[in-house]
Amino acid sequence: MSTAPGVAHRGVPSAALGDGGRVELVGGRQVHVTAGLKGAGAGAGRYAVAAVNGMVSVRPAGAHMADRTAAKLPLTTAGFDGTLTPAARGGLTTMSTTASTYSVKLSITHANVTTKQFYVWNRTTWTAYAVDSSAYGATATVKLPPGDYFAVALHMDWRQPSYLLTRTFTVGSAATTVAFDQSAAKQAGIRTDDTTATRQSSAVWLSVPGGDLAGFAGSGADMVYVTPFSMRGVSLRIHEVLGKKGASASVPSPYRYDLTHSFTTTVPASPVMTVPTSALAKTVTQVRAPGTRTTAILQTVPDFGEWTGVFVGSSVPVGGSVTEYVTPGVTSMRLLNYGTGEQDLILPDRTLPAGTSAREVLGAAPLQPVRGPWPGSQWYRGKVSLYEGHTFSDTAGHTGHDSRAKYSYKLTGSDGLTYAQASGLDSSHGLTSSTVPTSPQTYTLDQTVHRRVPYSRLSTDVRSKWTFRAGYAEGKELPLIDTEVRVSGLDAMGRAATGPVRVDASATTRNADTAQANTKITGLAYSTNDGATWTDLPVTADGSATLDVPATGSFVTLRVTAADDLGGSLSRTIERAFAGPVPQGNETAGATRISNIVVNGGKPVELSDQPLQEFKAKFTATDPSGIASGDMYLYQGSYDTPNAVLYSPWRATCTKVNATTSTCQAQFAYIHPRWTLGRNSFAGTWKVAAWAESAAGTGHIDLHAAKTQSVLRDATLKADASPEPVTKGRTLTVTGKLSRADWETLGGYHGYAGQRVQLQFRKAGASKYTTVKTVSTNSYGNLKTTVTASADGYWRYTFAGTSTTAPATAGCDFVDVR
Repeated sequence: MSTAPGVAHRGVPSAALGDGGRVELVGGRQVHVTAGLKGAGAGAGRYAVAAVNGMVSVRPAGAHMADRTAAKLPLTTAGFDGTLTPAARGGLTTMSTTASTYSVKLSITHANVTTKQFYVWNRTTWTAYAVDSSAYGATATVKLPPGDYFAVALHMDWRQPSYLLTRTFTVGSAATTVAFDQSAAKQAGIRTDDTTATRQSSAVWLSVPGGDLAGFAGSGADMVYVTPFSMRGVSLRIHEVLGKKGASASVPSPYRYDLTHSFTTTVPASPVMTVPTSALAKTVTQVRAPGTRTTAILQTVPDFGEWTGVFVGSSVPVGGSVTEYVTPGVTSMRLLNYGTGEQDLILPDRTLPAGTSAREVLGAAPLQPVRGPWPGSQWYRGKVSLYEGHTFSDTAGHTGHDSRAKYSYKLTGSDGLTYAQASGLDSSHGLTSSTVPTSPQTYTLDQTVHRRVPYSRLSTDVRSKWTFRAGYAEGKELPLIDTEVRVSGLDAMGRAATGPVRVDASATTRNADTAQANTKITGLAYSTNDGATWTDLPVTADGSATLDVPATGSFVTLRVTAADDLGGSLSRTIERAFAGPVPQGNETAGATRISNIVVNGGKPVELSDQPLQEFKAKFTATDPSGIASGDMYLYQGSYDTPNAVLYSPWRATCTKVNATTSTCQAQFAYIHPRWTLGRNSFAGTWKVAAWAESAAGTGHIDLHAAKTQSVLRDATLKADASPEPVTKGRTLTVTGKLSRADWETLGGYHGYAGQRVQLQFRKAGASKYTTVKTVSTNSYGNLKTTVTASADGYWRYTFAGTSTTAPATAGCDFVDVR
């Protein structure tokens, strides 16, 4: 299928961002930003968002961004029709002006500005004027005709507070300068009476008449400041997600405040809204794990019925539950992202009343294909447009996909012709057939979806084979059969205990009268050896069956078949649909092997308290047919329920060495221990999981604990010898301090108590240090000892490190002895 630029085939307008991220318009009007790798991590990636002249513009912000090019997508009140508007193709276009225009210099004052974005509207007609804000610095210039204007300046630099500054001004018959005083901005936000809660992410934006907007996205936990103003028809929208202080991706908050407020016409001098918890809607949301404990982010955006809003989120427990407190009466769109973000679930819009609402379960196995919110495979311009991308939906029907999965399609006709065939596609891309005959015939559509990813062990392969009889019908969906399978009795990890579980299956046919189609389940079967052998299940009239899970089973694979009276059928296999009672050990199939695992060049991984840290890891993989792919990740604790995980945000790259051997390398990038880990106790010994698959597709190896790896807290050490100079034979006092990185709430470095540190001396002219004595740090990490001055030379402290803390050596301090 051909694609217009910036449009994903799953029917959602999408475009790439300059920082490696991606922006989508979910539901045609809400902005979903997938954080770029240069800005990954809570509190890092930040984006300026605006909707002007029928197009949304999203620009990465921050001094660390190498490319701040804006991604631009069209807005349409009827949703997206698969084509870009002229405005979208050409970018934001400055509005036509009168013959007389004057230069207006826009400038942010009382600020150190690197990145900014300006927006200008005529406040009588609300005509928008585009401003080129791409240059670094505090200023930009726009040509404007005489009139009264309302303007916004967004200032957002990485790891700094965000500022939404406003001004009104008038253009007469001469050039002018308009200053936005950053010092006049006031902190904006929403607070509750829960003193343990703190901001985890937020978005603040302005909505102006006509549906245009200007605002922030991805500001994380940083403060947001807004200029108080009064302007008829203009609203300040605030959306904040709060969680428990000290929460992180590995230790999510047990509760989540999803709060929204609007200041309409007037933004007060103190734009902070306080709401009591008792006035909020309350519900409990369970997040099921895809066979293993991983990380997940729940994202939301309020829907005000205008072209405004951007998804923001927070980490939520996986294999557990989160108590949600929500502003009542506000409709929100929602997404759930697992692991590195490639696997997601599109959740239904939600509006909760005040009080307690029923719980919701997300991500329950089996993960399986469900028809998406937009049309799937259909007849299109004399051809067949194939797209079946929502393969990893949950049993509640929340559609989902995984961009790391690989899709293959093959469409054949009863005339013996193959009309379409492709493999290696991702979840965003479908396939267009050659021209099909207009007369009816029987078609067979085969689809295989394969994935092996660190954040899920379930639904590794999903194979669907449809037959259907139909003639060409422009714009109509193919009459494919859809099935849904539910398994009762699985735990929060997607596992079944030994004994009976109930399997319920149902089937429907697309684009067909239900009575005429008469679609029904024709068979259910299961396998505990990945489909090598099968056991049929007796199916009752309602499509249910009882499956007696064997005590020896590690995974259960399901096969469901269905048929309708229109000549259609479906056979679908969900490999590893759910886990069994026996933990899966290392796996080896065929001759595929892994060796020579090296993490961080063979050295411990030492993490400070700073963001954007990284290290590399690699291994050698061999198979007689060659290597198709491989990957790895690090975890602490048990393989089934790790305490913490470190993923590479990219797939590992396997480089061919020869016909049988490849070197697979993963880059673990943009790590922020405060947000990724969040606990000092995670320092210590971790394990490496690694896997590889053969080029022939017949062999694979999966090693759960292929190697151990030290992940340590960085340490610093200081030394100071005095007095300087000193008389020979007199006492010399050497002080110092041993500190180590804090991965928890406070951040920074804090004293390391009760540690033995060596005092060393190197005589002037000598090349080696000798140890003079061993000194222990006090309760604050401080060091102090005395020695007798004997010769000119260099003094230092050195710390050998521990199982949780990296070694450190102080800079030398030269002492002149006279």
